Amino acid sequence: MDTVPLNTAKVSEFSSSSRLLMLQSLVPVATNLVSSQLEAFTSRLTDALFKISDQTLQPEEAANSFQACQLLKRNQTTFYRLLASQISTMLMKEVGAINTRKRLKDNHDIKDISLVTFEEMENKVLTNNLTKSLEVNSAEKLVELNCRIGLVMKRTPITVSQNPFRPEIFVNAVLQAWMELESTTVTPHLIIRIMQPDLFLNLSSVYQGLNDALAERGIVVDTDAVKRENKKRHAPLKSEDLDSRDPYLQNKLRNIFYPQASKERNQSGGVGAVAQDGAGQSGPLQSWLPAGAGGAVDTVTIDRQFFDYLTGMQKQIQQNQLVQPEDRSHLRRLTQEASAGELTHIDQNTIELLARIFDYVFSDDSIPEEIKSLIGQLQIPTLKVALLDKDFFFKENHPARVLIDTLAKSSVLLGNDATSEDPLYQMIEGIVDRVQQDFDQQIELFSDVVADLEAFLKSEEAQTEQAISEPVEQALKQEKMRLAREFAENDVAIRTDTGEVAGFVEEFLRKQWIRILTIAHNVKEEKPNALENALRTMDDLIWSLKPKNTSEERKELVSKLPAMLTLLNAWLNAIKWDEPDRVLFFSKLAERHAAIARAPLELSPRRQLEIAVNIAQRASEKRLNRHFVDQNEQEVDEWGKMVEGLERGVWFDFTTTAGVTNRFKLAWVSPKRTRYIFTNRQGHDSFSISREELLAQLRNGDATIVSAESIVDRALVEALRDPPN
Repeated sequence: MDTVPLNTAKVSEFSSSSRLLMLQSLVPVATNLVSSQLEAFTSRLTDALFKISDQTLQPEEAANSFQACQLLKRNQTTFYRLLASQISTMLMKEVGAINTRKRLKDNHDIKDISLVTFEEMENKVLTNNLTKSLEVNSAEKLVELNCRIGLVMKRTPITVSQNPFRPEIFVNAVLQAWMELESTTVTPHLIIRIMQPDLFLNLSSVYQGLNDALAERGIVVDTDAVKRENKKRHAPLKSEDLDSRDPYLQNKLRNIFYPQASKERNQSGGVGAVAQDGAGQSGPLQSWLPAGAGGAVDTVTIDRQFFDYLTGMQKQIQQNQLVQPEDRSHLRRLTQEASAGELTHIDQNTIELLARIFDYVFSDDSIPEEIKSLIGQLQIPTLKVALLDKDFFFKENHPARVLIDTLAKSSVLLGNDATSEDPLYQMIEGIVDRVQQDFDQQIELFSDVVADLEAFLKSEEAQTEQAISEPVEQALKQEKMRLAREFAENDVAIRTDTGEVAGFVEEFLRKQWIRILTIAHNVKEEKPNALENALRTMDDLIWSLKPKNTSEERKELVSKLPAMLTLLNAWLNAIKWDEPDRVLFFSKLAERHAAIARAPLELSPRRQLEIAVNIAQRASEKRLNRHFVDQNEQEVDEWGKMVEGLERGVWFDFTTTAGVTNRFKLAWVSPKRTRYIFTNRQGHDSFSISREELLAQLRNGDATIVSAESIVDRALVEALRDPPN
């Protein structure tokens, strides 16, 4: 997506009062966006309550949920009004308190927990869980809104808790509105319990609307830069994913390192072996463990002789320039080397755990063998890091851990046809050589080489952006035309669903006039009168075929017909509809107009009733058919959800009918997510496919997503399934 640089000068011109007024002007925007969803939201909530009343085995719960369901059915309009009022009031209060957030929060927290009931505590937990889920579902738009509001308030960046439009406010507004509607203390807990993100309001669309409103007011941010800068903010989500695989991961790591560390300190008094260093100084090397329960950082010592032995091995591997597959597990052999005889239990566990991590890396089929060999040369430097700093195991953003992850992810770009002539391969090879040659105890070296690799990848990505500029332009045109077609179909459906349009005219509108409306919608920005003219002509055509029961109506029909027919023919000439069906259509049209003119002015009550019943029946059938179609279109399977969540930079393997697999990157997603452009790493061989085509290939297995998960994270979870003793 093209980005616009931040207009900092313009933001700085806002006074304190004008900044507050700007945020206050967003409250009606948010309220209106929510109001448009209230009918569907209430329907989902009603269905959920009825489902509980029908399926629960607890009589009291069944009665409460059924009563709540009936109450909501009878008072939908009241609930709409209460909820819209609550949202507006709460948002305005939050906006007004944005400068006093800390004071308000402090006062709010001064509550005697001994006075809180178990149900209140449970409600708070459930509300917090829902709020967090909504934050995750709306993360991208919410982060962008955080940045825009931060710019307005000169506080860039603000956190979610400082955002006056955060999900928590909407959740509390719903609960407060419900409590005003129904005064008992039982059902609010029921409402909180059944509320899930898919049942709740669509806050992503609300945040998109607020971002658009701020953009119109001149608060512009580089959204791509926002995504990059806020990756660290989403790190906890990644930890939660790890915890879902192994919720005891941190405990397992602490059990490996902390008890043994305490034992070693008790036995040796905290003193390690002493060796002469290269500078003529003697003393042990210190290894750092993360803070324990008491908040203090634990330290253990490393045998200097063993550390020097590793440094010598590191240089030897660098000179050989290659680690053969059979040598990839040589870390474990270190525990049996003569020079490693004095290893502590912690050191032995460190070596074993790191060996398991590298075993996992070497077994990953998505990493080319050539890159595995290069990563294998980092075993000794990584072991030295892990001995010096146990944060390697505890922290996902540890520099050495990030390097291995980045190298593994970069190998995805190479695919299985990696060659030594590839610039990326040469870059990776140079990084490995630099670590082998320069690393001793300077862990920041890993951060430096990661920065170099990321800069290289960024330069390649910039070349890709330039290479796909023309396909992007073409895809935008295709999406614009597709949206114009959808608008045109909706324009026709609104008119034909009434049941009053004659069958041959409905067929004409759906086959021919939709083409005209599509063109009109597509050019409405340049020629707004064209759409107005096309819609008016369609409405005049429909009106001309309705019964004319007074002489004045028939006179009006006679006066309008020439101009209407002229416009019809002009538009049909524009789409070059010269088929025999055109002659037949105008022949039927003339016959129907003549019949209308000859019909009796006064219709019998029976005839009027027949006409009304036929119209109502046709309208009902069309509404049912449309509802059925809409329901089918709204059903999204797992593949649909996957495609909806795709972001630029994801890699796919596409398999041709001949069985050949090629790797391409998702380089661009259209604004409405209807078209996707894929390209290879250099930006060549790009192709554009629709959402439907991509879904079909995913379902058939002709397209598969290449995993971008941290390989060290996955390896660590796997390595700790059976922790070292």
